[in-house]
Amino acid sequence: MTSPLRHPAQLGAVVVGIVYLAVGIIGFAVTGFTGWVVDTREDMLSFDLNGFHNIVHFGVGAILIGASLARYPAITQGILIGGGLVYVLAAALGFTGNLGELLSIDGTFASDNFLHLVSGSAAVLLGLLGGDVSERRIEAVGP
Repeated sequence: MTSPLRHPAQLGAVVVGIVYLAVGIIGFAVTGFTGWVVDTREDMLSFDLNGFHNIVHFGVGAILIGASLARYPAITQGILIGGGLVYVLAAALGFTGNLGELLSIDGTFASDNFLHLVSGSAAVLLGLLGGDVSERRIEAVGP
């Protein structure tokens, strides 16, 4: 029996998607459903949380799980690369102090910025993974 997740990017997307979905749900348990973009001073493992963060985490998780089910691995890879670049951009904006107004992330060296950089870079790398060797066919050249 073969797994519907045939490509490393698809497997990675479903695992990371489940983590993001769980973080979004747990985040709502911590912050409640008020104060969507205000700094609630609520955190989880030193990462700032508010309703907007929770929605983004939930949405990213759902998108990644959906992408993992794509028929063609290239679709999953494209979503991972595109989403990863968005997270790297969020890290760059955070490090320069331009993300605080939008997402209520405090400080240029907030742990959120480092998490954005690491998770964005990991998503880009996961999206760049090559196909499974067993799927590649090399046709023999005739005599």
